[in-house]
Amino acid sequence: MVTQENLAEHYSRSYWEPIGLRKAWEEIEAGAVADPEAELTLQEHAEFLAEHLFGTRRKSPETSDERISVIVEEFYSSRKEQEQEPPPSPPLPTFEERLDARMPEVLEIWAASQTGHITSRLVVEDLLHYQWPISTIHQRAFGHAMRQAGWTLQRTAKKRFWVKNA
Repeated sequence: MVTQENLAEHYSRSYWEPIGLRKAWEEIEAGAVADPEAELTLQEHAEFLAEHLFGTRRKSPETSDERISVIVEEFYSSRKEQEQEPPPSPPLPTFEERLDARMPEVLEIWAASQTGHITSRLVVEDLLHYQWPISTIHQRAFGHAMRQAGWTLQRTAKKRFWVKNA
């Protein structure tokens, strides 16, 4: 269904750009322009495409080269834009980079806002924004960074947690 919001997607730029989207929509609403989704015969479809690609006969390009350039500019350039891959996203910071960036200053501020036990998993997922479980090498680096920041690992019968050294 063609609406005022998606008008530009359904009609050629050469049709609506000279008069503006609002005026084009008014023409369509008044029935002066056919709905592209309506069932058309092959001949009507060809006429519809010709009118919307090249404009009315008065405005149509004079030579076949000009007509081809309209198609190339409007159709193929948009195709190329769609086919181009998006620029590569910047690489995510490594686990070690996250540790370096947040230990110990950010850890202290974050820990002050916590109400429960500070577990390794909570720190890794909530503060470092890294997926749990972490590899053995990352566990060692994490434990070392926590001890360097002044924290000690303690445990109860059910849980291990970090406590700030006094």
